[in-house]
Amino acid sequence: MNNDEYYDIDSILAEHSKIPCIFLHDIDASVNLSGDGNEIAANSRVELPFWMAKVLAQYRLPNGENLVTIELPRAYGTRVRNSLDASPTSIDFRQVSPYFYQFGTKLYDLIIDDQLPATLEKTFKARLKEIMNISLTGSTNVGQDFLQKLDETEKELFKAGQESTAESRKWRHRRRQQLKPVSLGHRISSQSSIS
Repeated sequence: MNNDEYYDIDSILAEHSKIPCIFLHDIDASVNLSGDGNEIAANSRVELPFWMAKVLAQYRLPNGENLVTIELPRAYGTRVRNSLDASPTSIDFRQVSPYFYQFGTKLYDLIIDDQLPATLEKTFKARLKEIMNISLTGSTNVGQDFLQKLDETEKELFKAGQESTAESRKWRHRRRQQLKPVSLGHRISSQSSIS
């Protein structure tokens, strides 16, 4: 986690997402971090929170070997990517991964997958267009099904779009702040009496 994300609750929750790891070495029961008190055999697959998996994946044993390898989570796997290619707005990110974009960008440094950044970008652009259309037109009844499928980043963007639309309407109808005429006659008469 970067220093600028230290107090960001969304970043903390995104890093708590589980990620599949394969232990390359036996782990003693006293060191088992899953809390069940069992040994972990080499080549065992265990799902760990991202913040823990990242540290374990970056750790090198004294002989230079890795302790664990990390697999791509199902939320970014082939099945989801195929669905995103077919129709980005049909995916329910609430079910897939509530922090889809934020967690996906955290995976960049840890998992070698050249297609992941392009997939996230393409999906974001396609869904952003729909989010802004709904938030700017104010037609929440039309897009209610779609709005239920947003991840946390998209919800923030939708909220910002609605607030922007409301502020724009206030400004357009002059409700934002009224201009008050200045009485120049009063100023001129008070200055002439001074001289």
